Amino acid sequence: MEPVVWPPRTRRIRTYRNIVIDGACNLRCTYCEVKAIKVDQVATNASLDKIFERYEPGNTLFRVESNGEIALYPKILDHLQRRAAEGWHIEVLSNGTRLPRCLEGRENLMWVFSVDGHTARMNAKRGLSQEQVDRIVDTAVELDAELQMVYHDQSLEEVNEFIDLLSSRNYKGLLHFMPLLAFKGRPLTVNLRYEDLHPAEFLAPSEYFRRWNHIFETGKRDAVCDQISNGYNYSVSDDRIEMVKCDCYSVPKHLYHDFGDVREFDNWPCGTCIANQEFNNSRPRMQVPEGRITLPLV
Repeated sequence: MEPVVWPPRTRRIRTYRNIVIDGACNLRCTYCEVKAIKVDQVATNASLDKIFERYEPGNTLFRVESNGEIALYPKILDHLQRRAAEGWHIEVLSNGTRLPRCLEGRENLMWVFSVDGHTARMNAKRGLSQEQVDRIVDTAVELDAELQMVYHDQSLEEVNEFIDLLSSRNYKGLLHFMPLLAFKGRPLTVNLRYEDLHPAEFLAPSEYFRRWNHIFETGKRDAVCDQISNGYNYSVSDDRIEMVKCDCYSVPKHLYHDFGDVREFDNWPCGTCIANQEFNNSRPRMQVPEGRITLPLV
């Protein structure tokens, strides 16, 4: 039996804030909505600053994304780069179609790329060519960027080949699987078990897959998501900012509220959602570096 160590080791984590910008997309994924939206990038940047001003740079991780493709808006990326250079921790979610140009001059941003595997066939629903897929995977390996994959009809063999490819290239990011969306509490249509996957350090913890399996089998959630315990969402449309505890899939519109203080809940109406927010608190980007507190001299 291992000796009991008291007090147990603790680690500080950052607050998580997800900012979703109304925008257009240059892909036509068959499992996603298509929106034609004009974005006022100057007004959007002003809205982003209003959000940033409510937090201290070192204590919050912001994920900034678009409900289209954020790399279509270079002025927004440039503004995020400036804020990141000032000390804000900002990760950007992109579909990777504007690589490598979207990286130029934006070395302080962290990246998450959406890709549904390492082959064009696995990305058929996204309409990506093999050249585009290779560019995304190469960039993720080079930058230790995170990868976010929608699991729909890819075979288990293909999934494990993807894991093996990343392992062979010494990938140091995170590969996150999320099931095809199930809107308005409808049952999940796909399932993926941790024990069927090839072992790799860049996978989500086994608990994530256990929750996924439970929701798939019962249609109900039996655990609290990290988004509910430590997250909040901002929805930005030019100079308009709305807030909601979580916008995962089909959140009722009455739960959105105007820009202001966060609102906590003792019973959020989760449906059959299971996504990247589930294990946010354990991600390395969420960890506050450890170090001694400098005490004042008296």
